[in-house]
Amino acid sequence: MKNIVRLIATVMVFSILGSSVPVYSEPEEMPDGVIFDSEYYAEKYPDVVEVLGTNDTTALYTHYRTYGRFEGRFPTKEREETASVNRVSVNSAEKKKNVSDNDIRRYYSRSVFIGDSVMTGYKMYVNYYESLASGAFFLATNSYATFHALKEDSNLHPMFQGKKQPVWKSVSSMDVDRVFIMLGTNDLICWDVDRTSSGITELAMRIQDEIPGMEINLVSMTPAYPGASRNCLTNENINILNAKLMDIAEEHNWGYVDINTPLKCGGNALPPELCSDKLIHETSAAYGIWDKEFEVYAKEQLQLPESTKRVPASGRLSLRTRL
Repeated sequence: MKNIVRLIATVMVFSILGSSVPVYSEPEEMPDGVIFDSEYYAEKYPDVVEVLGTNDTTALYTHYRTYGRFEGRFPTKEREETASVNRVSVNSAEKKKNVSDNDIRRYYSRSVFIGDSVMTGYKMYVNYYESLASGAFFLATNSYATFHALKEDSNLHPMFQGKKQPVWKSVSSMDVDRVFIMLGTNDLICWDVDRTSSGITELAMRIQDEIPGMEINLVSMTPAYPGASRNCLTNENINILNAKLMDIAEEHNWGYVDINTPLKCGGNALPPELCSDKLIHETSAAYGIWDKEFEVYAKEQLQLPESTKRVPASGRLSLRTRL
């Protein structure tokens, strides 16, 4: 019996020693509260270490927050495994539904886009070109920022039915199910990243409070021209803001649409041929990329099994007719 026990113990030891599964140190809680495992990140993504020239925790984490999240990289082994399990469970739970162009048109006909001059450009694009989002409502105006949006008496509110009023009042008069909020350009010119993200969050929550059950979707800020800078409006800060918005969306069970990554076309900024003013505004070719991403986003949402669809963080369900 003792020999059998010793044999089993020996086999277990050799199995552990011979295992190819890496063992990482305990992940750290970073200053902003995110759990990050630098050893896992360095081993999982050697290309990052090669580019940075170091496996220093601070450098690796800065890369993750600025770029890695948007490239589909994971901060810990546990997050990678959780994502894998979720993908399997969703895909196996229900076959994806077929989604037609008309389904996507109906989706956006019950949607409203809120934004500044960058969003106004998309409004012009979908009105001029053949777009599946052409039936959407738009509440967008030049120079708009969250510090305007949150003021009842601002003279910069987008016009709706001949009246300038806070966007939540305009949205409440529309027969829509969801809003897409993209602000930040003018906020970053005046504010820092934290105040900008707080303003966007406050606006989204105000809309949801005023219109119970309204589905909220945050849209990433889009990149700026290479090297462009106006106060806090830089590509580095845009990336940091987008990472915060993604976390905020996850926390509140809101949607998040990443337009930033595809617009960079594999680089770190808005390519010059997609920029119209050497700062932040875009050409029709850039808005063509937007349009494709919104088409993909709508299709993904319409294919979600009912059991996985978002419910507002308040737990209140919309009384409106859902698609």
